[in-house]
Amino acid sequence: MDAILQRRAAAVLRRDEGEFLADVDPYNKELLAAQKVLFQNLVQFGFGKLAYHQGAPQFDQALIDKYGLTAYLVSAAMEYQIDGINEQPVQTALGYTFVKRSGRYVLVDDSHLDSEYPDSPNQEAWDTGPVLVQRGERTLVVVEAGQTQLATSILSNAQLAIKAVNRWWAPDWKGGTVVIALDDTKVRSTDFAGSDWNGFAAVATSVYRWPADAGDDGSYVVVNPRERGQLDARLLAHEFTHVASAPYGRGVPLWLVEGAAGYVQRMPIYSKQTLDLHEQRDLVRSRYVNKAKALPTNDQFVGLSKDSSYATSWYAVDYLVGKYGLNLVLGLYQELAWQESTPARRDSVMTEQLGRTEQQLFAELKKGR
Repeated sequence: MDAILQRRAAAVLRRDEGEFLADVDPYNKELLAAQKVLFQNLVQFGFGKLAYHQGAPQFDQALIDKYGLTAYLVSAAMEYQIDGINEQPVQTALGYTFVKRSGRYVLVDDSHLDSEYPDSPNQEAWDTGPVLVQRGERTLVVVEAGQTQLATSILSNAQLAIKAVNRWWAPDWKGGTVVIALDDTKVRSTDFAGSDWNGFAAVATSVYRWPADAGDDGSYVVVNPRERGQLDARLLAHEFTHVASAPYGRGVPLWLVEGAAGYVQRMPIYSKQTLDLHEQRDLVRSRYVNKAKALPTNDQFVGLSKDSSYATSWYAVDYLVGKYGLNLVLGLYQELAWQESTPARRDSVMTEQLGRTEQQLFAELKKGR
C-alpha cells in the first residue's frame, strides 16, 4: 500500500498520468475516468510537495461481501504544499479501498470513508469534476473547466483583497489562499444547500498543518455558488482577513474575529473610497448598538441576530483601532488566539492590554465616541 501511495504522489509531481492510473482497477471504467479527471485537476494546482500517508486499516463487512476477503480499506492523509499558497505542509483526509487482483492490489474506491469525516475537508476542489485553476500572486482561483472569464474576474478582485489585508490588518502576512468558486454546494466542509448556510456569500474553511496536531496553516475560501457572480474585492478582503488570522489560533471571540474582518472590508480597497464610514457608524449605532446589552456572543452569529452581531462587531473593532491603533488591536487578537477562549481569560487579557473588560468596552461603545 505504501508503494502504491508513493507512486501516485510521484506521478502527480512528474505529471505522469499513466503512472497515476497504473494502480487503479483496470476493469472499472467509471473509476478510471474519474481518476483521470482527478489527475488532470491535481496537476493544475502546482504542488511543490505531495505525499500520501497510510493510516489505520478499517473494517466494513459490506466491502468484504462486495469484493471478497482481499478487500482492504484504509484511512489516509494527503500531505501537500502548494507553491506560493501554503507556508507549511498541510493535510486533508482520504479513504482508499484496495482489492487484490492477479497477484497485486489495485484501487477500487477512493470515497468510501467520506461519510466518516463529516466535518473534515475530504471533499476538496480537485474531487468535484473537471476544474480550471488560475494562478495569481499568492492566490489560486478554482472554477469549472471552461469558466475562464469568471476565474479572471475573481482573481483580479483577490489581488486587491490581499493588498487590503496587508495594509489594514496583517502587514507581516506573506501567505496565500485558494478561492473555490465552483457550481457545487458541497466543497470541503461547506454545504450551501443546507439551511445553516443561508445568507453566507463565502466562508473561510480551515486548512490543517502536517502533522495532524500542528494546528491551522490558514484557510481556503469557498464561495456560495449562488453568489459567485457578485463576488467583489470587499467580500474577499473579509474572508482573507480570516485566512491571515487563522494561524494565530482559535481562542478569539467571534465578535473580534468578525469585527476585524468587517473592519478590513470597509477600509479603502479600490482606488477611490466608496463607503461613507461616518454614515455607517451612525447607522449601526442607532440600529444595533443602542439596542444591544453586550457584545454579541458566539451563538448570536447565526439566525435572526446575525446581521446585528456582524455590524456591532465591526463597530467595536473600528472603535478600538481608532482609539488604540492597529498594532495594539492585532496584538490583542494574537494574545487571545493562542489559548482556549473563556470569559475569565478574555477579561484578563483585555484588562492587561486595554485596561478594561469586554463589558466595560461595550459600556464605552454605548456612551458614544
